[in-house]
Amino acid sequence: MSALTPRQEADAMADSMADSMADSKTGASALAPTTHSLPIALIRARETLLRELRPMLAEAGVSEPQWRILRVLIESGPCSVQGLAEAACLQPASVSRILQSMVERALVERVQDRENRRRQVVSVTAEGRALVTRFTPASREITDGFAERFGAERYASLIALLDAFISDCGPTEG
Repeated sequence: MSALTPRQEADAMADSMADSMADSKTGASALAPTTHSLPIALIRARETLLRELRPMLAEAGVSEPQWRILRVLIESGPCSVQGLAEAACLQPASVSRILQSMVERALVERVQDRENRRRQVVSVTAEGRALVTRFTPASREITDGFAERFGAERYASLIALLDAFISDCGPTEG
């Protein structure tokens, strides 16, 4: 039997989910089984990734949100606390608290915006950049391992599908 393409696998999964949802419905308010719940599947996938990343993060001495903040700042450059929260997928109140410990450790710096005195701009320091540089090979090895086990094409397709989902189903302007 030949292997299915990623598209065929996705179609088969969608058919299975539709059948399962139809079978489980007892009324308009029936929920899909948790095995077919996108929010739960995303959390399970996240935990699968983090289970392997956590030891590296512990060795680096940063939490997962701190690592995300460093990655965003290195990739995007200095930004506002609100912009950083959005880009790192964190709550603004959490970012403020997280940043305080990162400032104390000299991983980031926070300065008042010259144009808007109520706004703060956050940037990565040389120490923060060095930490990410030091642990990038370990991080890449872990994420490359997932791509290898899952299949490079399927991994790329998964990221593309999630990006399309966010683009198509995310907040609308207006």
